[in-house]
Amino acid sequence: MEEPETLLQNEAGTIVAEGPLVLVCDCPGGFADTLVKLYAPFALVASILVSIIVGLRAAPFPILFVAIVWTTAATIGNRIAKRSARKHGRFRVDLERGEIVQQGRGFSRTLDARALLHAATPVVAGVEGESTEPGFEPRWLLLVMQSGEELRLGKGPAHALRPVVVFLREAGVQMKGNRGRLS
Repeated sequence: MEEPETLLQNEAGTIVAEGPLVLVCDCPGGFADTLVKLYAPFALVASILVSIIVGLRAAPFPILFVAIVWTTAATIGNRIAKRSARKHGRFRVDLERGEIVQQGRGFSRTLDARALLHAATPVVAGVEGESTEPGFEPRWLLLVMQSGEELRLGKGPAHALRPVVVFLREAGVQMKGNRGRLS
């Protein structure tokens, strides 16, 4: 058995090669997920308290709309965070066995590696994607499945992702280039 080799390690996660066809990736998720997890319980408890106060007639009825807005925002935020959580987690990409095992917050699943279309390294969108120096924009390392689902294995500038990209190419995974071509 080969000794594990760390291919990427930064604040956004870690990618380790445990063999010629096995990657273990830890990509815990983004800042927005954490904010939703902090905001949602507060909003729901506050909504219940506001509803009780209005029910006791200690506050005017229109204030109930504030509770409804808070509850709606918390519900939508939780759904978006849950959808995002399906992209993140701890992955074991075992191309030898033909399986991808994902362990996320509150779930675990096994995917068929034959359903893997390609890997891609798109630039991270939004505020997190801005960089002060061209060429150092953070990029996601994604595995794109036939279902259209994307699995985020890690994040970093292109030069930091290069060892992982080389590993995937040598393992036979197609890489999607910057202009949409497979390489």
